[in-house]
Amino acid sequence: MRKRMIHGPLALCGLVLAGAGPVWAQDGDAIAIVNGKPISKRTMTKVLMDGYGLQVMQQLIVLELAKEETARLKLKVTAADIETEYRRALDQIAPPPKDGATLTEDEKRQSLEFMLQQKGISLAEFMLGMERNAHLRKVIERDFKVDEATLREEFARTYGERVEVRHIQVGDVAGLHEALRLLEAKTDFAEVARQTSQNRESAARGGLLEPFAFNAPDEQVAPALREAAFAMQPGEVSRPIKVGRWWHILKLERRIPPADTQFADVRDQVEQQLRDRVIPERMNALVTELFHKAQIRVLDNELKKKFEELLRKNAAAEAAPGPR
Repeated sequence: MRKRMIHGPLALCGLVLAGAGPVWAQDGDAIAIVNGKPISKRTMTKVLMDGYGLQVMQQLIVLELAKEETARLKLKVTAADIETEYRRALDQIAPPPKDGATLTEDEKRQSLEFMLQQKGISLAEFMLGMERNAHLRKVIERDFKVDEATLREEFARTYGERVEVRHIQVGDVAGLHEALRLLEAKTDFAEVARQTSQNRESAARGGLLEPFAFNAPDEQVAPALREAAFAMQPGEVSRPIKVGRWWHILKLERRIPPADTQFADVRDQVEQQLRDRVIPERMNALVTELFHKAQIRVLDNELKKKFEELLRKNAAAEAAPGPR
């Protein structure tokens, strides 16, 4: 489904086939003729359905559910709304350079194309996501309100004291014992995290987490871990802390003092930051809610098997305590 530029001898094929109208007529659903042998549209469709059918069908299902919800609420989503969603995604995919320079439109599009190639999806599929997000955002923003207390909490999270920690996360006793053995042998904490932590994202960074405040949202850092981190001194390593089915070991890297900033001076930025963080979370929650309430019947037998397997995996993942 990726678009590729064709150069060299293959580029001439368009010229050859353009003058071969009668061949297409006599070969039915052929999409190409290779040395006199046709490649049928049916063959190509099967390959595409096997490789990409499930993920595209999911996109189309969620888009349809989002459209139904905006229609139910009598909300109008325009082409401009979809374009705004596209521009927002571009800015996230291609953030501005640290030197403050402004990226050109070509540079932003190149970043998008690279990301699509990495993920193996087409621009058409990406734009389905933009249309879906435009509908979901319209629903969430309809009732989204921010009060002063919530803004001040967000200000405290951003500009108040924060801590930076490394952590090791394991889900079994054997893994916990191995981590403790390596730490007792004076192995560097970051290296132990890389070797033993089952949180793949943070393990790749030597267990390093993003700095967080004491009143960070529970979905970001479990309360027991926040309390332990703020009770430690830089360089100190915690005892194992159990949260759900996971064991965590923390090392406090540093305390980040509060910024010398007044709330009134950054109120607008704090509100935008809050919206940028909370609205996508609620959009994702809305997708889950709409999906669970929907009656979905897949008619294609192969896609039906894959879809049912996906539902089973999702149900198992939701039932199991996840990493915190």
